[in-house]
Amino acid sequence: MTKSTPINNQRNDDGDEVVDTTGSIPKGINVSGRTWKLIPQKRASNLITKPSQNNRSKSWDQKNTERLARKALLEREKEMKEERRQAVVLKKERRLENETRRMENEFKAASRSAQKLGKNADVKLKSMNKKQLRMIKKTRMNTKTGAVEFVGAYAK
Repeated sequence: MTKSTPINNQRNDDGDEVVDTTGSIPKGINVSGRTWKLIPQKRASNLITKPSQNNRSKSWDQKNTERLARKALLEREKEMKEERRQAVVLKKERRLENETRRMENEFKAASRSAQKLGKNADVKLKSMNKKQLRMIKKTRMNTKTGAVEFVGAYAK
């Protein structure tokens, strides 16, 4: 329920009661402090028609400056998002390039070591222990980069 209740009641020299409304609760605010309660506005006498001090209309210049400031802020946010997106894209490209270069180098090194095995490759494979056999890799084409890569012998 909303009311305008006087806080200080004083009497003047004539003995009449004077109501001091400076500290009173304004119309439209709940006396109980329960801000979540809706204010019924069924009667025309109870309608709150005057805007509060904060909602007063602003001058055109003030509106325009606020609009321009908001526009500049949005533009800056857009630029920052674009910069972040570009950084992510560049990082992804660099990672792919490094991956392809690493795979090419590994492939070159492996082909050199395979040439060293030569004719006795089968004998050397038979004489290897389990740990050495686990290190053997097979070649496979990487679908993302298009480069030849080494994977474990039993990798799918």
